[in-house]
Amino acid sequence: MKFISSFFLGAAALANVVLADSEEFSFLGVRSASKFHLSAVHAEEGVLKIGGPGQALSGIITDDGKLKLSDGTYAVVKDNGALVESSQENGSSGFSVTDGYLQYVGNSGFFPVSNGNSYDLSVKPAEGSETAIGIRALNNAGAPIPDFP
Repeated sequence: MKFISSFFLGAAALANVVLADSEEFSFLGVRSASKFHLSAVHAEEGVLKIGGPGQALSGIITDDGKLKLSDGTYAVVKDNGALVESSQENGSSGFSVTDGYLQYVGNSGFFPVSNGNSYDLSVKPAEGSETAIGIRALNNAGAPIPDFP
């Protein structure tokens, strides 16, 4: 009987770990010798941007691979690669953190795409995009969060 109850307690603990979201993290653009090095991610009119003015966002990755942002929205990857904000139902799956870097479907390269005086964030290179940058996922102490999932 002790074995059975221990088994169920262990299974319940494992289920809690498997179904948990990532640690909350801030976004930090990194690309040495570029204007995007040490830049924050923010939203403007529903579009995710890198660098420039705006309230810096933080996020978590949900257990189903969606990127939930600190303003209550979810990141959506459009067909052209652009990152925009939307609802949970529309949120794109495929986000993760590996070696302290945000990834989308296993790729850690993100592209700043020139849009007037600002730069939209994309997962695909586009006309007007600079070289790819990495986005660090840092906890409140400034350290990279553990790999997730």
